[in-house]
Amino acid sequence: PMEAALDVLARRAGIDLDEDRRRTPDRRRFPFDRRRRRMSVVAGDEVLVKGAPDTVLPLAGTPAEAASAVEELARRGLRVLAIARRRLAPAEEPASATDAERDLELLGLVGLEDPPRPGAAAAVAACRRAGVKVAMVTGDHLATARAIAEQTKLLLPGAPVLLGSELPAGEEELGALLDRDGAVIARVEPEDKLRIARALQRRGHVVAMTGDGVNDAPALQAADIGVAIGRTGTDVAREAADLVLLDDDFATLVPAIEEGRAIFLNARRFLTYHLTDNVAEVTPFLVWALSGGRVPLARGVLQVLALDIGTDTFSAVALGAEPPRPEVMERAPPRGHLFDRTVALRAFGLLGPLEAALAMAGFLAAAAAAGWRPGEPWPSGTALRAASGAAFAAVVIAQAANAFACRSTTRWPGALGWLTNPLLVAGVAAGLAIAAACLFLPPLAAVLGQAPPPPAGWAAALLAPPALLAADAAWKAARRRRRAGRPACARAPKPP
Repeated sequence: PMEAALDVLARRAGIDLDEDRRRTPDRRRFPFDRRRRRMSVVAGDEVLVKGAPDTVLPLAGTPAEAASAVEELARRGLRVLAIARRRLAPAEEPASATDAERDLELLGLVGLEDPPRPGAAAAVAACRRAGVKVAMVTGDHLATARAIAEQTKLLLPGAPVLLGSELPAGEEELGALLDRDGAVIARVEPEDKLRIARALQRRGHVVAMTGDGVNDAPALQAADIGVAIGRTGTDVAREAADLVLLDDDFATLVPAIEEGRAIFLNARRFLTYHLTDNVAEVTPFLVWALSGGRVPLARGVLQVLALDIGTDTFSAVALGAEPPRPEVMERAPPRGHLFDRTVALRAFGLLGPLEAALAMAGFLAAAAAAGWRPGEPWPSGTALRAASGAAFAAVVIAQAANAFACRSTTRWPGALGWLTNPLLVAGVAAGLAIAAACLFLPPLAAVLGQAPPPPAGWAAALLAPPALLAADAAWKAARRRRRAGRPACARAPKPP
């Protein structure tokens, strides 16, 4: 983009670039280098140089007013280039950039406007609401970086604004200096970005680093999330990155963060839902084993497979597609692993045991309806299959309620809206339809070893949804009260 802007400037000034190139073709090129921050070409009897003013002006011995002009242009948020030349002696052929770029004559300064995208300020604000700290690490002039940071509201009062050469050498000191929101670091070298990423990681942060050049590749790889500029960036940067912005727009990171958080939370919902079901599935085998076989299996292996593959699959997939909610980007990001204390408590301490108890209650109620009493032999044949069908129905119906309960760890399903995830409604309906087929189609029921439960079994099974939702609502209410009672500093995790 910068080269295109200079080309347009020259053509608007009436210069015939094609004729000029034919008349004085380039004989030698010394490409731009991140350390020199300038480039030069040998054309005709001249060396033509362009680059950062702080690297070109010292080679031209320019007056003080040139430096003042650079500061003025930079304060306006312009990217400033210094243009200089040197006349070559007859037959002189510079062998290196150092040999060519000396004793220069300043021709002028060029200010290029590279304004922030219209949504940049809103994107920075959205990141901060989401608990993400934002810093500017750039190779631009310090005044230009400050101006852009002010325009995008990135710069905050008290945040450091400094040059890369002013960064502390020690990693601990560097991390302490930059561990705040709104920092601006200008004229950085590629190794500075790498040091910054590692220093912040050492302080426990999840670091995302953007870059587009070949020299940015080490920092992109070292960061937890390397973000490459896709359209104008280099292939090396794209290969080193974890994420590529195809539109080169920082604001695109905001929906990417939202989607990432939604996927993480959906995985937790999916996990909680399945672990709850697993507790209910394994309980009959534990009861059978602990009773020494005196209590028959309330549910067989084929019934477990029917639950896992048939009735649970659609609801679990629908939970994995739960749409992001606005509050996802209004709080600090989720921390820790997918399987955390909350998942364990809900699955193994509340919902799973309750679902298992309801299923066993349905099994016992159906057995009692067939005439069984404690201490007597268990019924066999159709009565036992009906009792097993009651346990199966109780788990299926409880899982239907559990699917809605797993949508949130803080709000009961009615507050979210029962129909706000149409896929989940369809998934629960499909699971119930499959369960009905497993119970009421005689060939399929016979293969699974079950039969339709008696009224007492149905009554126990139908008690499962209100019991499970009530227990879930009570747990969530208690959790909200505990969180409200904590000090604010204890509630807010350190955001990356």
